[in-house]
Amino acid sequence: MAYQQNSNNITQAVKFAFGYFTVLPVKSGYFEANKEFYKTVVFTLPLVGFVLALIVVASYEFVFTHTIYSAFICSLFYIFLTGFLHLEAVADTIDGWYASFGKKDIYEVMHEPQIGSIGAVATFCITLLQIASLMYCLYEQYYLVIFLSFVLSRFGVYFALIFDFHKKSIFINEMKNAITFNTVLKIVFFPLNIVVNLILNILKNRLGFLNGDTLGFMIVVVEIIVLNTGIVLC
Repeated sequence: MAYQQNSNNITQAVKFAFGYFTVLPVKSGYFEANKEFYKTVVFTLPLVGFVLALIVVASYEFVFTHTIYSAFICSLFYIFLTGFLHLEAVADTIDGWYASFGKKDIYEVMHEPQIGSIGAVATFCITLLQIASLMYCLYEQYYLVIFLSFVLSRFGVYFALIFDFHKKSIFINEMKNAITFNTVLKIVFFPLNIVVNLILNILKNRLGFLNGDTLGFMIVVVEIIVLNTGIVLC
């Protein structure tokens, strides 16, 4: 990795978060991969979610007409904006889940380039639920629910870092070492903390470890939960 003065590290971390976790044309410059950098990436993720929600809602509101088909296109657009990164994590996690019932190396299965048939079908169903939920919220103009879903799902990464991750998940372990857990945040976001802990505990008990794929899986599941909770309450 290349290095630059620490004064620019926060800016570069923000650019890195947008450039890596979205397909937005944002490129980071030279940076120093220190605690300041990793901590900034963690707390930039909710901002990434906010910007993605803003783009999706603005596209539906000002570019397309308010029809079900327009809501469908905008929902697909959101999946595209994430670079399919989280859906890849969903597929790998599901592959690992079913590999755990055999004698295969779960970690290796999750990092194979191909996807199993069960993983493909399950990922399709989860994606369908994600798109349907987002479509409904767009069509009914539940914009606040969309913003909360995209932001909270990514803020869940903060609470996820209380867990131990696989030793090969170097980037995540660096983020974990860079942050300190705030009691106030735990109290304010108590429901989110509980949901994140529940999802990751289930995955860890089944897989035996947590990694970047399980983190991506958690983001998608939390997103779906928030969307559907908003639909029910609204």
